[in-house]
This record gives sequence, C-alpha cells and structure tokens, in this order.
Amino acid sequence: MDDFETIYIGSEDPDALDARMLCDERQIYLAAMTGQNAQHGIASGDLRGMRARFVVARNAMGEAMGCGAIRRHSYHVAEVRLFYVRPRYRGLEASLLSYLEEQARLLGYHMLRLSATSAERSASRACEASGYRRVPADPDSLQPGETVCFEKPLGVADTWTVTPATK
Repeated sequence: MDDFETIYIGSEDPDALDARMLCDERQIYLAAMTGQNAQHGIASGDLRGMRARFVVARNAMGEAMGCGAIRRHSYHVAEVRLFYVRPRYRGLEASLLSYLEEQARLLGYHMLRLSATSAERSASRACEASGYRRVPADPDSLQPGETVCFEKPLGVADTWTVTPATK
C-alpha cells in the first residue's frame, strides 16, 4: 500500500455489493488457507443493530480495500468480525482496526475482542502492534482452525462529570 494514498473508512450496508464481495473474498481466502469452509456465520441483521457497525475502507478512487465489523458481545464488550484487507492493500489493517476501536468507544463499549485463525496472520500482527493482549479462546466464537483471541480495553471516559460547587 502506498504510504501517501488517501483512505476513507466509513459505515456501509453489509448487504451492499462491495461489502458482499469483500466478505466472499475473505471466505475464499480462509478456505484456501485452512482447507475448511470458512462461512462467517453472521446474519447481516447482527450488523445493523444500534450498537453494531460494518465498515469499508476505500481508496481515493472509491475502490473497496478492506472491511470489518463490530457487534455486541456483552453490554461493555464488542467483538470485531469480518476483518479483511485485500492482499494488495496489506498494511491497512492497523488503520482499519483503529477506526473500529473508535467506533466501539463511541457506541459505549469498554473492551474490544478479536478472534483470528492461524491463516489471519495480518490481523494478529495488527492486534499485537496496536496493544491488544492474547486471551484464552471464547468457546462460543471459535472459528475453523487454530484460533488466537485478543482483547484491548478502550479507555472509555465517563461522559458525566460532577464538579463540587465552590463558594
């Protein structure tokens, strides 16, 4: 990826053509790398909730470069799903992950989790470079193949501050 390339990241419809193409490419890539069917098992309705986001990264020409989603895991914890960057745009992962972190903060989450298969080395490297720590795998969200799980506290600040009255 060219260091001087402009990147636009924003929320998009998970059923839009570019979104479906990126998710299909991700499934094909994971199936080729692991030899297993890599169906993501996420209904698009899970990504349309008030506390969920599906985002696409685009270059200045409007070409879809990668995608990712956050959805509710628990009240204070969001999980990253469908995290994918097209091979020719490798290096974008950290920017995409940072954007998802900010969206999670804005939605009120305090922690972000990501599970990656051994085939998703670029996602694992982005997590490690961004201050995520490895945690035991969550049995409810296991993906095919060896899974590595990461989490990062988001440092959500309280929005209500009470200051004592002075006389």
